[in-house]
Amino acid sequence: MRTVMYVLAISVLLAMVSCTSNGQIFQDNNGGPIVPPPGNNPGGTTNPLTAQINLSTDIGHAPLPVNMFGLVSGGAAPFTYRWDVNGDGFFEHGGVGVSEIGINYASFGTYTIVLEVVDNGGQSFITSAQVDVKPSGPIPQPTAFPSQGNAPLMVALDGSTSTDPDGSIVLYEWDFESDGIWDYESATNSSTTNTYNQGTYNATLRVTDDDGFESEASVLIVAL
Repeated sequence: MRTVMYVLAISVLLAMVSCTSNGQIFQDNNGGPIVPPPGNNPGGTTNPLTAQINLSTDIGHAPLPVNMFGLVSGGAAPFTYRWDVNGDGFFEHGGVGVSEIGINYASFGTYTIVLEVVDNGGQSFITSAQVDVKPSGPIPQPTAFPSQGNAPLMVALDGSTSTDPDGSIVLYEWDFESDGIWDYESATNSSTTNTYNQGTYNATLRVTDDDGFESEASVLIVAL
């Protein structure tokens, strides 16, 4: 009896050792460990799994919202999707059936998106795509005081509340009458004055940021 029990204990121990794995462990969206299968389409299946990433956009200025769609061909459902949205080697999002996600890229840069799809039969397929996020442009905010009054009307034009989300503004320009002629420019001072004769005008402020991007906005002025 002791010999039989000893043999059973050894068999259980060997079975436990044979089930262990030294492979890299990934975390799914529920925090549980998942051992990834060994490479794309193992086993020479007659119904190979393939996948690709479709993006709502792959280029734009920050902040850039991007919708990602994992398209699968072949394999056996259900499919598990794991998403690495910035190419850092970690799957930040995913789970069974999570074929679509949306990410808002707040900072400029080139991001590599990696998608791993695993099917019900143990096949896996890894594919990637890139998103190029450009620096955001400056935001002009022109003001005029007074914006209405009797002619000749002296108006103080100011753009000091203009901002650049990812840098600084390096040039302020004013077109007093929006006639295509830039009447005033300064690298440091956003404010100036102009006197208007009777009429209705749009004073346009153009700002340029340290990345070379320009933006314009106008303010209405009425001289009675």
